[in-house]
Amino acid sequence: MKLLLILLFLGILPALLVGQSKERLVDTGPGFKGPVGLQLYSLRDQFKNDVPGTLDQVKALGITYVETAGTYGVPAEKFRALLDERGLRAVSGHFPYEQCRDNVESIAAEAKTLGLEYVGCAWIPHKEPFDEKACREAAGVFNRASQVSSSSVAWCSRC
Repeated sequence: MKLLLILLFLGILPALLVGQSKERLVDTGPGFKGPVGLQLYSLRDQFKNDVPGTLDQVKALGITYVETAGTYGVPAEKFRALLDERGLRAVSGHFPYEQCRDNVESIAAEAKTLGLEYVGCAWIPHKEPFDEKACREAAGVFNRASQVSSSSVAWCSRC
């Protein structure tokens, strides 16, 4: 049911129902220059029940490029194999702030295993308001993280 709601929200379900080809499911507009991908976190509830089946659904939608947000209890090597078997390519991934702060080496290793080009952190835990002190601490964490793994991936954040 949730997948149907996601497809409806994305405008994909109506296109499938009227027989529109998967190649035209996403209207990117004339100024868009890159491929469209899917943030796998969008399907986190489905992944809790069936990782391979959820990846099959992603592939069935005609999606090739994905962004990870964990591997849903599957070891990174196995998750990469599941992606490869379906022709999916993980381009980027999100990692918890605490892992960026406390064990960035594990992020670099997982990013390499998954073949990621970009890694990032989607949320900085903080007390309200997000003040200058918290901002400086986070900047220090991300600066250190980018130095540790700068040769293998680019860092990004959208906090």
